[in-house]
Amino acid sequence: MTEESTLPLFIIEEHHEAFFIWNYGYYHGFINPCGNTLLHVDSHDDMVIALLQSSIDELEDDLSRIYEYGYKEFGIASFIIPAIYRGIINNYTFLCKYDASSGKRTNRYVASYQSEGKFFKTGEINPLFRLQLESDENPWGEYQFYSYQEIGLGSSFATGQSLILDIDLDYFSCDNSLSSADTKIEITAEAYHDFQNNKYHPFKIMPAAALSVSREKDRYYLHYNEWQEVPGLKKVSRDIIDKRIARFINFLTRNSIKPGLIDICRSRFSGYTPDEQWEYIEKKLIDGLNQLYSLKVTHIGELDRIYGGYHGNSNAGND
Repeated sequence: MTEESTLPLFIIEEHHEAFFIWNYGYYHGFINPCGNTLLHVDSHDDMVIALLQSSIDELEDDLSRIYEYGYKEFGIASFIIPAIYRGIINNYTFLCKYDASSGKRTNRYVASYQSEGKFFKTGEINPLFRLQLESDENPWGEYQFYSYQEIGLGSSFATGQSLILDIDLDYFSCDNSLSSADTKIEITAEAYHDFQNNKYHPFKIMPAAALSVSREKDRYYLHYNEWQEVPGLKKVSRDIIDKRIARFINFLTRNSIKPGLIDICRSRFSGYTPDEQWEYIEKKLIDGLNQLYSLKVTHIGELDRIYGGYHGNSNAGND
């Protein structure tokens, strides 16, 4: 089989790294520069809207800058809205269920506040939408349209566009917590006492009081605590994992799905995929995908050596 006929599969550690992979993908001709379909296979929709510190409009097709930007600006659930805004994706399908239910496809938009490319809003398009955008009083400027749908493993799926198959291992078994992540960071004694003594400390009066401090002998720490329980998401047995993967491979086969690229997110450091299961799920899933496609597998760590002007967690390298 020739190099041209292989399908690129990228292994990433956490899901915001997919933003770089998609840019890398269109730069190398695996997908289109704009107007792609995203089939998002995940226990979460990852459509969080976050405030970016620097404008995404300033990014050009500089892969080293895009690589660094993704680590500095995105959380693990806030990378898709910016990708839609940049035009990479205009058709979002969320494979989130295990049955045959299919939600209604809706037409939506992503708009940038004051066209700054730092904060966005999204919603369904209504008859007044264009008039609102054209109004001088409307602060939401630059925008993109996209479609949104939720489906299950028993559903039908088709697209006439270039396709990104985006898979999070937590779809097959989800811990849904930061249980395996170290959620504390050492701070100075001055910062510790300021937090303790100031009842109006900025971190205390945030909408969710998720931060606390502790002292261990002569060292001081800031802790992040987040309630993340979602009904119906839980770690499951290997038998259930096997059945879900088999049904997923059947879903791909039955719908004759031919992606331009695939990315697989491990979600092991964040803890969403159980730490003792991610290797089993990954191997089983890739074995199944190998039955359908001739894969060329690349780990994000290999790309770090080329584009890594930003150096994050060394544990995120290739295994």
